Amino acid sequence: MIINSARIRQYQAMFLSQALLAALGFTPIGGLCLALFGVLPLWFSAIFVVLPAGVLAITLGVLHPQLGKLAASGLVAGIIATAAYDAFRLSFVIIGIWGDFIPVIGRMLLSDASAAPIWGYLWRYVGNGGAMGLTFALLPWRGLRAGMIYGTAICGCLLGTLILAPDTQTALFHLTPVTATTALIGHLLYGATLGWLLRAAPDYTELAK
Repeated sequence: MIINSARIRQYQAMFLSQALLAALGFTPIGGLCLALFGVLPLWFSAIFVVLPAGVLAITLGVLHPQLGKLAASGLVAGIIATAAYDAFRLSFVIIGIWGDFIPVIGRMLLSDASAAPIWGYLWRYVGNGGAMGLTFALLPWRGLRAGMIYGTAICGCLLGTLILAPDTQTALFHLTPVTATTALIGHLLYGATLGWLLRAAPDYTELAK
């Protein structure tokens, strides 16, 4: 009974840590969403929300090494998946069908109209794509199908923000049949890549064994 109780407590602690870490993966995209809705500027969220969340995530990863390894795998997979998305997206930017809105994020982040595009791309790859990959790795679903559903859900949130948040289409890009379709395909590529890269990753039930 003592062994079983200890095992249950270990399982619960792992589950709670994994759930918290998964939630922390959405703080960068959440901060951007709040900025687009005019609730909090992105620089404020970066300093007072995202940075502390990152420190907490690292702490949880150190306290639970197996969990930390899984989270790190998700972060790397998310960055790679974002690159796959951008390989598709930037082809439309080059031919002039879709403007490159990522530098706008960097200007919001630094509150500087002349901020270099690299800051927007850093937020996109590590903060948005990487962190959401971290969250996906900590969910119990695996494979291409799960990844594509995940990517579609993220795209739905993007389209909802573009429709509902004031002036967001002016700041980022105007929603048209072409841009909406391109965004959906890009997110499907992101999700498929993420699902494929993490197809063999363990879930929390395996980690708690």
